[in-house]
Amino acid sequence: MIKQFFLMACLVMMTASFLLLWESKPESFLRPDSGKIEKSPSADSYMRNVKTFIFSSGGKKKYSLKATEISLFSGLSEVKLSHPILVFHGTGQQKNQLTVEANQGIFSKNAQKFQFKGDVNANWKNLRGESVLKAARLSYSIKDDNASADGGIQFTTPDTEITGESISANFESKIFKIVNRVKAIHDAI
Repeated sequence: MIKQFFLMACLVMMTASFLLLWESKPESFLRPDSGKIEKSPSADSYMRNVKTFIFSSGGKKKYSLKATEISLFSGLSEVKLSHPILVFHGTGQQKNQLTVEANQGIFSKNAQKFQFKGDVNANWKNLRGESVLKAARLSYSIKDDNASADGGIQFTTPDTEITGESISANFESKIFKIVNRVKAIHDAI
């Protein structure tokens, strides 16, 4: 009698378990989300081997830009550049030309700012000769007409070599600051 009672109780429990599982919603067996997965931005369009020019309101060439690949992200209002070469053409009497080359670049349309990273080289030529700035990262604001570079910089002119951690330049006020572990060699001849 005890065996029969035990067998009957097991049968009732198995039937109840089966009915409970059978009637449950499928979502009750899924694990809860551990967090939201961010959707990585996807480019709206790609262009390869691009060369473009930006002109002033007077019709003179201000900038030219070359890149092996450009990715346009309209939701982020930015353009990503691969191996960009940006050339700032001189204006007025000075005719200075500045060329910036890097491994990667980003142009933010909202901030009107270029950001370069990875073996950044900025070369410019004027009447005194060629000057070169090498850095890990460089950014230039078109609106404010200022630039900054960091990640260890090396600035070379025909008669001077300066190294440091970072540099900031305001081209309107012509104030340049080189910060942290500054070392300079100047050849007076």
